Amino acid sequence: MTRRNSTTQESASQSDLMSKAHPELTALASRGGVYLGLRYGLGALISFANMFVLTRWIGPHDYGLFVTALGLTSFLATLTRAGIDTYLVRAESEPDEHTYHVASTLILGLSLVLVGCGVATVPLLTAWFGNREFLPAYLATLLTVPLAGLAGPATAKLERALNFRAVAGIELGGQTLALLVSVTLAARGLGVWAPVVGLLAWQSWAAAGALTKAKLVPRPAFDLTKAQRMLSFGIGYSAALRVWQLRTLVNPLLVGRFAGPEGAAFVALSIRVAEGLGFVRVAAGRIAIAALSHLRDDRTRFQSALENGLKLQILALGPLLCLFALAAPAVVPRLLGARWMPSLWIYPFVAAGVLVNSLYNLQASGLFVAGKQWVVLRAYTAHVLVLGIGTLVFVPWVGIVGYGWAELIACGAYAILHAGVRGVVPLRYRNLGVLTCAFLLPPFALLLEQRWRTALWIPLIALTGFELWKKGSQFRRSSINAPAQEFVPFLP
Repeated sequence: MTRRNSTTQESASQSDLMSKAHPELTALASRGGVYLGLRYGLGALISFANMFVLTRWIGPHDYGLFVTALGLTSFLATLTRAGIDTYLVRAESEPDEHTYHVASTLILGLSLVLVGCGVATVPLLTAWFGNREFLPAYLATLLTVPLAGLAGPATAKLERALNFRAVAGIELGGQTLALLVSVTLAARGLGVWAPVVGLLAWQSWAAAGALTKAKLVPRPAFDLTKAQRMLSFGIGYSAALRVWQLRTLVNPLLVGRFAGPEGAAFVALSIRVAEGLGFVRVAAGRIAIAALSHLRDDRTRFQSALENGLKLQILALGPLLCLFALAAPAVVPRLLGARWMPSLWIYPFVAAGVLVNSLYNLQASGLFVAGKQWVVLRAYTAHVLVLGIGTLVFVPWVGIVGYGWAELIACGAYAILHAGVRGVVPLRYRNLGVLTCAFLLPPFALLLEQRWRTALWIPLIALTGFELWKKGSQFRRSSINAPAQEFVPFLP
Protein backbone atom coordinates (compact mmCIF):
# COMPACT_ATOMS: atom_id res chain seq x y z
CA MET A 1 0.00 0.00 0.00
CA THR A 2 2.67 2.42 -1.00
CA ARG A 3 1.89 6.11 -1.37
CA ARG A 4 4.57 8.37 -2.87
CA ASN A 5 3.13 11.76 -2.14
CA SER A 6 6.49 13.31 -1.23
CA THR A 7 8.73 13.81 -4.23
CA THR A 8 12.23 14.69 -5.17
CA GLN A 9 10.99 18.14 -6.16
CA GLU A 10 10.05 18.81 -2.54
CA SER A 11 13.69 18.35 -1.63
CA ALA A 12 14.60 20.92 -4.24
CA SER A 13 12.25 23.26 -2.46
CA GLN A 14 14.11 22.88 0.79
CA SER A 15 17.49 23.29 -0.88
CA ASP A 16 16.63 26.73 -2.23
CA LEU A 17 15.66 27.85 1.24
CA MET A 18 18.69 26.36 2.94
CA SER A 19 21.12 27.91 0.51
CA LYS A 20 20.00 31.34 1.74
CA ALA A 21 19.50 30.45 5.36
CA HIS A 22 21.57 30.29 8.50
CA PRO A 23 23.93 27.29 8.79
CA GLU A 24 21.73 26.01 11.62
CA LEU A 25 19.05 25.29 9.04
CA THR A 26 21.49 23.21 7.04
CA ALA A 27 22.21 21.21 10.18
CA LEU A 28 18.49 20.72 10.70
CA ALA A 29 18.11 19.53 7.11
CA SER A 30 20.95 17.03 7.60
CA ARG A 31 19.24 15.75 10.71
CA GLY A 32 16.05 15.57 8.66
CA GLY A 33 17.86 13.33 6.19
CA VAL A 34 18.55 10.92 9.06
CA TYR A 35 14.88 10.95 10.01
CA LEU A 36 13.90 10.27 6.40
CA GLY A 37 16.40 7.43 6.14
CA LEU A 38 15.06 5.85 9.34
CA ARG A 39 11.50 6.42 8.15
CA TYR A 40 12.10 4.60 4.88
CA GLY A 41 14.05 1.81 6.54
CA LEU A 42 11.43 1.15 9.22
CA GLY A 43 8.69 1.74 6.67
CA ALA A 44 10.16 -0.96 4.46
CA LEU A 45 10.10 -3.44 7.37
CA ILE A 46 6.47 -2.62 8.17
CA SER A 47 5.54 -2.84 4.51
CA PHE A 48 7.19 -6.26 4.19
CA ALA A 49 5.36 -7.52 7.28
CA ASN A 50 2.07 -6.24 5.89
CA MET A 51 2.71 -7.68 2.45
CA PHE A 52 3.77 -11.13 3.65
CA VAL A 53 0.80 -11.52 5.99
CA LEU A 54 -1.74 -10.31 3.44
CA THR A 55 -0.42 -12.30 0.52
CA ARG A 56 -0.51 -15.49 2.59
CA TRP A 57 -3.93 -14.91 4.15
CA ILE A 58 -5.95 -13.37 1.33
CA GLY A 59 -4.30 -15.19 -1.59
CA PRO A 60 -3.19 -14.13 -5.10
CA HIS A 61 -6.69 -13.48 -6.48
CA ASP A 62 -7.88 -11.04 -3.80
CA TYR A 63 -4.43 -9.46 -3.59
CA GLY A 64 -4.52 -9.03 -7.37
CA LEU A 65 -7.88 -7.26 -7.14
CA PHE A 66 -6.45 -4.95 -4.50
CA VAL A 67 -3.27 -4.03 -6.38
CA THR A 68 -5.33 -3.41 -9.52
CA ALA A 69 -7.58 -0.96 -7.66
CA LEU A 70 -4.62 0.57 -5.83
CA GLY A 71 -2.58 1.00 -9.00
CA LEU A 72 -5.35 3.01 -10.63
CA THR A 73 -6.23 5.22 -7.67
CA SER A 74 -2.60 5.75 -6.62
CA PHE A 75 -1.93 7.44 -9.92
CA LEU A 76 -4.89 9.78 -9.39
CA ALA A 77 -3.63 10.49 -5.86
CA THR A 78 -0.24 11.58 -7.23
CA LEU A 79 -2.01 14.13 -9.43
CA THR A 80 -4.23 15.62 -6.76
CA ARG A 81 -1.65 18.04 -5.30
CA ALA A 82 -0.56 19.25 -8.76
CA GLY A 83 2.76 20.44 -7.34
CA ILE A 84 0.97 23.06 -5.21
CA ASP A 85 2.53 21.68 -2.03
CA THR A 86 5.95 22.04 -3.68
CA TYR A 87 5.15 25.67 -4.48
CA LEU A 88 4.35 26.32 -0.81
CA VAL A 89 7.70 24.93 0.31
CA ARG A 90 9.67 26.82 -2.35
CA ALA A 91 7.97 30.19 -1.89
CA GLU A 92 10.59 32.87 -1.15
CA SER A 93 8.50 34.51 1.55
CA GLU A 94 6.69 32.59 4.27
CA PRO A 95 3.13 31.80 3.08
CA ASP A 96 0.43 33.23 5.32
CA GLU A 97 -2.61 31.32 6.55
CA HIS A 98 -4.73 32.63 3.67
CA THR A 99 -2.27 31.20 1.14
CA TYR A 100 -2.47 27.77 2.78
CA HIS A 101 -6.27 27.95 2.67
CA VAL A 102 -6.21 28.89 -1.02
CA ALA A 103 -3.91 25.93 -1.67
CA SER A 104 -6.19 23.58 0.28
CA THR A 105 -9.23 24.80 -1.65
CA LEU A 106 -7.50 24.29 -5.00
CA ILE A 107 -6.32 20.81 -4.07
CA LEU A 108 -9.75 19.80 -2.75
CA GLY A 109 -11.39 21.01 -5.96
CA LEU A 110 -8.88 19.10 -8.07
CA SER A 111 -9.37 16.01 -5.89
CA LEU A 112 -13.12 16.04 -6.51
CA VAL A 113 -12.56 16.40 -10.25
CA LEU A 114 -10.16 13.45 -10.21
CA VAL A 115 -12.59 11.32 -8.21
CA GLY A 116 -15.27 12.21 -10.75
CA CYS A 117 -12.97 11.18 -13.58
CA GLY A 118 -12.21 7.94 -11.77
CA VAL A 119 -15.90 7.14 -11.43
CA ALA A 120 -16.56 8.11 -15.06
CA THR A 121 -13.97 5.57 -16.28
CA VAL A 122 -15.77 2.65 -14.63
CA PRO A 123 -17.56 1.53 -17.84
CA LEU A 124 -14.28 1.66 -19.77
CA LEU A 125 -12.38 -0.25 -17.10
CA THR A 126 -15.12 -2.86 -16.82
CA ALA A 127 -15.02 -3.41 -20.57
CA TRP A 128 -11.20 -3.52 -20.57
CA PHE A 129 -10.91 -6.13 -17.80
CA GLY A 130 -13.99 -8.03 -18.90
CA ASN A 131 -15.40 -8.27 -15.36
CA ARG A 132 -16.54 -6.17 -12.41
CA GLU A 133 -14.66 -7.98 -9.64
CA PHE A 134 -12.27 -5.10 -9.04
CA LEU A 135 -15.03 -2.48 -8.94
CA PRO A 136 -15.98 -2.36 -5.21
CA ALA A 137 -12.34 -2.13 -4.10
CA TYR A 138 -11.62 0.46 -6.80
CA LEU A 139 -14.51 2.73 -5.79
CA ALA A 140 -13.53 2.47 -2.12
CA THR A 141 -9.87 3.33 -2.73
CA LEU A 142 -10.95 6.42 -4.70
CA LEU A 143 -11.64 7.96 -1.28
CA THR A 144 -7.89 8.13 -0.71
CA VAL A 145 -7.55 10.73 -3.48
CA PRO A 146 -9.04 13.67 -1.47
CA LEU A 147 -7.36 12.37 1.70
CA ALA A 148 -3.94 12.48 0.01
CA GLY A 149 -4.73 15.98 -1.25
CA LEU A 150 -5.88 17.20 2.16
CA ALA A 151 -2.54 16.28 3.72
CA GLY A 152 -0.55 18.21 1.07
CA PRO A 153 -0.53 21.83 2.35
CA ALA A 154 -0.09 20.72 5.98
CA THR A 155 2.86 18.47 5.08
CA ALA A 156 4.34 21.32 3.04
CA LYS A 157 4.13 23.58 6.09
CA LEU A 158 6.01 21.00 8.16
CA GLU A 159 8.68 20.46 5.49
CA ARG A 160 9.13 24.19 5.02
CA ALA A 161 9.93 24.35 8.74
CA LEU A 162 12.33 21.39 8.19
CA ASN A 163 10.27 19.41 10.70
CA PHE A 164 11.15 16.07 9.11
CA ARG A 165 10.81 14.32 12.43
CA ALA A 166 7.09 15.05 12.50
CA VAL A 167 6.69 14.07 8.84
CA ALA A 168 8.51 10.78 9.38
CA GLY A 169 6.48 10.04 12.51
CA ILE A 170 3.18 10.62 10.72
CA GLU A 171 4.15 8.42 7.78
CA LEU A 172 5.40 5.59 10.00
CA GLY A 173 2.33 5.84 12.23
CA GLY A 174 0.07 5.52 9.20
CA GLN A 175 1.91 2.46 7.93
CA THR A 176 1.76 0.82 11.36
CA LEU A 177 -1.96 1.49 11.62
CA ALA A 178 -2.50 0.04 8.14
CA LEU A 179 -0.61 -3.09 9.17
CA LEU A 180 -2.70 -3.60 12.32
CA VAL A 181 -6.01 -2.98 10.58
CA SER A 182 -5.19 -5.10 7.53
CA VAL A 183 -3.88 -8.06 9.51
CA THR A 184 -6.86 -8.00 11.88
CA LEU A 185 -9.38 -7.98 9.03
CA ALA A 186 -7.44 -10.55 6.99
CA ALA A 187 -7.48 -12.90 9.99
CA ARG A 188 -11.27 -12.54 10.05
CA GLY A 189 -11.47 -13.65 6.43
CA LEU A 190 -12.48 -10.35 4.83
CA GLY A 191 -10.30 -10.95 1.77
CA VAL A 192 -9.69 -7.93 -0.45
CA TRP A 193 -11.36 -5.60 2.06
CA ALA A 194 -8.57 -6.15 4.60
CA PRO A 195 -5.94 -4.14 2.67
CA VAL A 196 -8.56 -1.68 1.36
CA VAL A 197 -9.70 -0.68 4.85
CA GLY A 198 -6.08 -0.63 6.01
CA LEU A 199 -5.24 1.79 3.21
CA LEU A 200 -8.15 4.06 4.11
CA ALA A 201 -7.05 4.05 7.76
CA TRP A 202 -3.50 4.95 6.72
CA GLN A 203 -4.52 7.90 4.56
CA SER A 204 -6.98 9.18 7.17
CA TRP A 205 -4.23 9.07 9.80
CA ALA A 206 -1.78 10.85 7.49
CA ALA A 207 -4.22 13.66 6.73
CA ALA A 208 -5.32 14.12 10.35
CA GLY A 209 -1.76 13.89 11.66
CA ALA A 210 -0.35 16.42 9.20
CA LEU A 211 -3.15 18.92 9.89
CA THR A 212 -2.73 18.53 13.65
CA LYS A 213 1.07 18.86 13.68
CA ALA A 214 0.98 21.83 11.30
CA LYS A 215 -1.85 23.46 13.30
CA LEU A 216 -3.70 24.03 10.06
CA VAL A 217 -7.49 23.95 9.82
CA PRO A 218 -8.46 24.23 6.12
CA ARG A 219 -11.32 26.52 5.18
CA PRO A 220 -12.64 27.70 1.81
CA ALA A 221 -10.63 30.54 0.31
CA PHE A 222 -9.81 31.72 -3.19
CA ASP A 223 -7.45 34.21 -4.76
CA LEU A 224 -7.20 34.14 -8.57
CA THR A 225 -3.68 35.56 -8.70
CA LYS A 226 -2.31 33.15 -6.12
CA ALA A 227 -4.15 30.24 -7.70
CA GLN A 228 -2.69 30.98 -11.12
CA ARG A 229 0.80 31.28 -9.66
CA MET A 230 0.49 27.98 -7.78
CA LEU A 231 -0.87 26.03 -10.72
CA SER A 232 1.52 27.45 -13.31
CA PHE A 233 4.48 26.56 -11.13
CA GLY A 234 3.30 23.24 -9.75
CA ILE A 235 2.07 21.61 -12.95
CA GLY A 236 5.10 22.64 -14.97
CA TYR A 237 7.69 21.84 -12.33
CA SER A 238 6.37 18.38 -11.48
CA ALA A 239 5.71 17.24 -15.06
CA ALA A 240 8.67 14.83 -15.17
CA LEU A 241 7.66 12.93 -12.03
CA ARG A 242 4.03 12.76 -13.08
CA VAL A 243 5.11 11.13 -16.33
CA TRP A 244 7.31 8.69 -14.38
CA GLN A 245 4.37 7.71 -12.22
CA LEU A 246 2.50 6.56 -15.31
CA ARG A 247 4.55 3.38 -15.04
CA THR A 248 2.45 2.40 -12.02
CA LEU A 249 -0.50 1.90 -14.39
CA VAL A 250 1.28 -0.70 -16.53
CA ASN A 251 0.77 -3.62 -14.14
CA PRO A 252 -2.92 -3.08 -13.28
CA LEU A 253 -4.01 -2.07 -16.79
CA LEU A 254 -1.89 -4.31 -19.02
CA VAL A 255 -0.72 -7.26 -16.91
CA GLY A 256 -4.11 -7.37 -15.18
CA ARG A 257 -5.85 -7.35 -18.57
CA PHE A 258 -3.82 -10.14 -20.19
CA ALA A 259 -2.73 -12.23 -17.18
CA GLY A 260 -5.68 -11.66 -14.85
CA PRO A 261 -5.71 -10.63 -11.18
CA GLU A 262 -3.31 -13.43 -10.24
CA GLY A 263 -0.75 -12.33 -12.82
CA ALA A 264 -0.99 -8.73 -11.59
CA ALA A 265 -0.55 -10.00 -8.03
CA PHE A 266 2.64 -11.91 -8.87
CA VAL A 267 4.13 -8.90 -10.64
CA ALA A 268 3.04 -6.55 -7.84
CA LEU A 269 4.66 -8.77 -5.20
CA SER A 270 7.96 -8.75 -7.08
CA ILE A 271 7.82 -4.98 -7.49
CA ARG A 272 6.97 -4.47 -3.82
CA VAL A 273 9.88 -6.62 -2.69
CA ALA A 274 12.46 -5.06 -5.02
CA GLU A 275 11.34 -1.47 -4.41
CA GLY A 276 10.96 -2.12 -0.69
CA LEU A 277 14.57 -3.29 -0.54
CA GLY A 278 15.43 -0.12 -2.45
CA PHE A 279 14.29 2.19 0.34
CA VAL A 280 17.82 3.63 0.45
CA ARG A 281 17.38 4.76 -3.15
CA VAL A 282 14.10 6.48 -2.33
CA ALA A 283 15.50 8.27 0.71
CA ALA A 284 18.58 9.35 -1.25
CA GLY A 285 16.49 10.65 -4.11
CA ARG A 286 14.38 12.70 -1.71
CA ILE A 287 17.34 14.55 -0.20
CA ALA A 288 19.81 14.47 -3.13
CA ILE A 289 18.78 17.76 -4.71
CA ALA A 290 19.11 19.56 -1.40
CA ALA A 291 22.71 18.35 -1.07
CA LEU A 292 23.74 18.83 -4.71
CA SER A 293 22.28 22.33 -4.84
CA HIS A 294 24.99 23.55 -2.48
CA LEU A 295 27.64 22.33 -4.94
CA ARG A 296 26.16 23.50 -8.22
CA ASP A 297 28.83 26.19 -8.66
CA ASP A 298 31.72 23.85 -7.86
CA ARG A 299 31.97 21.49 -10.82
CA THR A 300 34.66 19.26 -9.28
CA ARG A 301 32.89 18.76 -5.97
CA PHE A 302 29.57 18.32 -7.77
CA GLN A 303 31.07 15.51 -9.86
CA SER A 304 32.74 13.88 -6.87
CA ALA A 305 29.57 14.01 -4.75
CA LEU A 306 27.51 12.52 -7.56
CA GLU A 307 29.95 9.67 -8.22
CA ASN A 308 30.30 8.85 -4.52
CA GLY A 309 26.52 8.94 -4.09
CA LEU A 310 26.01 6.55 -7.00
CA LYS A 311 28.57 4.10 -5.64
CA LEU A 312 27.05 4.19 -2.17
CA GLN A 313 23.59 3.51 -3.57
CA ILE A 314 24.83 0.47 -5.53
CA LEU A 315 26.72 -0.85 -2.48
CA ALA A 316 23.68 -0.35 -0.24
CA LEU A 317 21.07 -1.78 -2.60
CA GLY A 318 22.94 -4.52 -4.49
CA PRO A 319 23.60 -6.83 -1.50
CA LEU A 320 19.97 -6.61 -0.35
CA LEU A 321 18.63 -7.59 -3.78
CA CYS A 322 21.08 -10.48 -4.01
CA LEU A 323 20.44 -11.75 -0.48
CA PHE A 324 16.70 -11.89 -1.13
CA ALA A 325 17.35 -13.84 -4.34
CA LEU A 326 19.47 -16.28 -2.34
CA ALA A 327 16.87 -16.77 0.38
CA ALA A 328 13.70 -16.54 -1.72
CA PRO A 329 13.40 -20.21 -2.82
CA ALA A 330 13.26 -21.24 0.82
CA VAL A 331 11.53 -18.19 2.31
CA VAL A 332 8.67 -17.56 -0.15
CA PRO A 333 7.00 -21.00 0.00
CA ARG A 334 7.30 -21.11 3.80
CA LEU A 335 6.04 -17.58 4.49
CA LEU A 336 3.61 -17.06 1.62
CA GLY A 337 2.87 -20.53 0.31
CA ALA A 338 3.90 -22.38 -2.84
CA ARG A 339 1.18 -20.64 -4.86
CA TRP A 340 3.29 -17.44 -4.80
CA MET A 341 6.39 -19.02 -6.36
CA PRO A 342 5.61 -17.57 -9.88
CA SER A 343 6.53 -14.16 -8.45
CA LEU A 344 10.16 -15.33 -8.42
CA TRP A 345 10.06 -15.57 -12.22
CA ILE A 346 9.63 -11.81 -12.32
CA TYR A 347 11.84 -10.76 -9.40
CA PRO A 348 15.24 -10.92 -11.21
CA PHE A 349 14.02 -8.57 -13.94
CA VAL A 350 12.41 -6.12 -11.52
CA ALA A 351 15.48 -6.22 -9.25
CA ALA A 352 17.67 -5.40 -12.27
CA GLY A 353 15.39 -2.48 -13.13
CA VAL A 354 15.55 -1.12 -9.58
CA LEU A 355 19.35 -1.48 -9.44
CA VAL A 356 19.89 0.23 -12.80
CA ASN A 357 17.46 2.97 -11.79
CA SER A 358 19.54 3.55 -8.65
CA LEU A 359 22.43 4.33 -10.97
CA TYR A 360 20.43 7.07 -12.65
CA ASN A 361 17.99 8.53 -10.12
CA LEU A 362 20.73 10.69 -8.56
CA GLN A 363 21.74 11.77 -12.06
CA ALA A 364 18.15 12.91 -12.57
CA SER A 365 18.48 14.89 -9.33
CA GLY A 366 21.67 16.46 -10.66
CA LEU A 367 19.87 17.44 -13.86
CA PHE A 368 17.07 19.06 -11.85
CA VAL A 369 19.67 21.08 -9.96
CA ALA A 370 21.31 22.13 -13.25
CA GLY A 371 17.95 23.26 -14.64
CA LYS A 372 17.77 20.39 -17.16
CA GLN A 373 14.34 19.11 -16.12
CA TRP A 374 13.24 18.70 -19.73
CA VAL A 375 15.98 16.11 -20.24
CA VAL A 376 14.53 14.16 -17.33
CA LEU A 377 11.05 14.52 -18.79
CA ARG A 378 12.17 13.09 -22.15
CA ALA A 379 13.93 10.16 -20.47
CA TYR A 380 10.95 9.32 -18.26
CA THR A 381 8.53 9.61 -21.17
CA ALA A 382 10.64 7.23 -23.27
CA HIS A 383 10.95 4.81 -20.33
CA VAL A 384 7.20 4.65 -19.70
CA LEU A 385 6.39 4.26 -23.41
CA VAL A 386 8.88 1.41 -23.86
CA LEU A 387 7.67 -0.31 -20.68
CA GLY A 388 4.05 -0.04 -21.75
CA ILE A 389 4.60 -1.15 -25.34
CA GLY A 390 6.90 -3.96 -24.25
CA THR A 391 4.36 -5.24 -21.73
CA LEU A 392 1.58 -5.02 -24.32
CA VAL A 393 3.63 -7.10 -26.77
CA PHE A 394 5.36 -9.62 -24.49
CA VAL A 395 2.79 -10.51 -21.81
CA PRO A 396 0.21 -11.99 -24.24
CA TRP A 397 3.10 -13.87 -25.86
CA VAL A 398 5.15 -15.29 -22.95
CA GLY A 399 3.00 -14.53 -19.89
CA ILE A 400 4.00 -12.49 -16.83
CA VAL A 401 7.72 -12.91 -17.61
CA GLY A 402 7.01 -10.58 -20.53
CA TYR A 403 6.67 -7.73 -18.02
CA GLY A 404 10.19 -8.52 -16.82
CA TRP A 405 11.63 -8.30 -20.33
CA ALA A 406 9.80 -5.02 -20.88
CA GLU A 407 11.31 -3.70 -17.63
CA LEU A 408 14.83 -4.53 -18.83
CA ILE A 409 14.34 -3.04 -22.28
CA ALA A 410 12.87 0.15 -20.80
CA CYS A 411 16.17 0.75 -18.96
CA GLY A 412 17.58 1.79 -22.34
CA ALA A 413 15.76 5.10 -21.94
CA TYR A 414 18.25 6.04 -19.21
CA ALA A 415 20.73 6.72 -22.03
CA ILE A 416 18.98 10.09 -22.35
CA LEU A 417 19.85 10.89 -18.73
CA HIS A 418 23.42 9.73 -19.32
CA ALA A 419 23.80 12.07 -22.30
CA GLY A 420 22.24 14.93 -20.35
CA VAL A 421 24.55 14.53 -17.37
CA ARG A 422 27.61 14.44 -19.63
CA GLY A 423 26.70 17.96 -20.67
CA VAL A 424 26.84 19.06 -17.03
CA VAL A 425 29.68 17.01 -15.52
CA PRO A 426 31.62 14.03 -16.90
CA LEU A 427 31.08 10.93 -14.77
CA ARG A 428 33.40 7.92 -14.63
CA TYR A 429 31.32 4.78 -15.10
CA ARG A 430 34.06 2.16 -15.35
CA ASN A 431 34.08 1.05 -11.73
CA LEU A 432 30.34 1.66 -11.31
CA GLY A 433 29.59 -0.48 -14.36
CA VAL A 434 31.62 -3.42 -13.09
CA LEU A 435 30.04 -3.16 -9.65
CA THR A 436 26.53 -2.94 -11.05
CA CYS A 437 27.00 -5.95 -13.35
CA ALA A 438 28.34 -8.03 -10.46
CA PHE A 439 25.14 -7.35 -8.48
CA LEU A 440 22.84 -7.76 -11.51
CA LEU A 441 23.71 -11.41 -12.20
CA PRO A 442 22.92 -13.31 -8.94
CA PRO A 443 19.13 -12.69 -8.91
CA PHE A 444 18.87 -14.31 -12.36
CA ALA A 445 20.10 -17.55 -10.77
CA LEU A 446 16.45 -18.00 -9.73
CA LEU A 447 15.66 -18.77 -13.37
CA LEU A 448 18.29 -21.50 -13.69
CA GLU A 449 18.50 -25.10 -12.57
CA GLN A 450 20.10 -25.64 -9.17
CA ARG A 451 23.42 -26.91 -10.58
CA TRP A 452 23.93 -23.76 -12.69
CA ARG A 453 23.00 -21.14 -10.12
CA THR A 454 26.44 -20.84 -8.52
CA ALA A 455 27.95 -19.67 -11.82
CA LEU A 456 26.10 -16.33 -11.65
CA TRP A 457 27.46 -15.65 -8.17
CA ILE A 458 31.11 -16.11 -9.18
CA PRO A 459 31.68 -12.53 -10.50
CA LEU A 460 30.30 -10.99 -7.29
CA ILE A 461 32.31 -13.35 -5.06
CA ALA A 462 35.48 -12.65 -7.06
CA LEU A 463 34.96 -8.88 -6.96
CA THR A 464 34.29 -8.97 -3.22
CA GLY A 465 37.44 -11.01 -2.64
CA PHE A 466 39.53 -8.66 -4.75
CA GLU A 467 38.23 -5.58 -2.91
CA LEU A 468 38.93 -7.15 0.47
CA TRP A 469 42.43 -8.12 -0.62
CA LYS A 470 43.07 -4.59 -1.94
CA LYS A 471 41.83 -2.96 1.26
CA GLY A 472 43.94 -5.34 3.33
CA SER A 473 47.05 -4.55 1.28
CA GLN A 474 46.47 -0.82 1.67
CA PHE A 475 46.06 -1.21 5.41
CA ARG A 476 49.22 -3.30 5.77
CA ARG A 477 51.27 -0.80 3.74
CA SER A 478 50.01 2.14 5.77
CA SER A 479 50.79 0.28 9.00
CA ILE A 480 54.33 -0.57 7.91
CA ASN A 481 55.14 2.88 6.55
CA ALA A 482 53.68 4.85 9.43
CA PRO A 483 56.12 5.80 12.27
CA ALA A 484 55.30 3.93 15.45
CA GLN A 485 54.68 7.10 17.43
CA GLU A 486 52.27 8.43 14.80
CA PHE A 487 50.32 5.26 14.29
CA VAL A 488 46.56 5.56 14.86
CA PRO A 489 43.81 2.99 14.35
CA PHE A 490 42.65 2.67 10.76
CA LEU A 491 39.58 4.73 9.91
CA PRO A 492 37.83 4.26 6.55
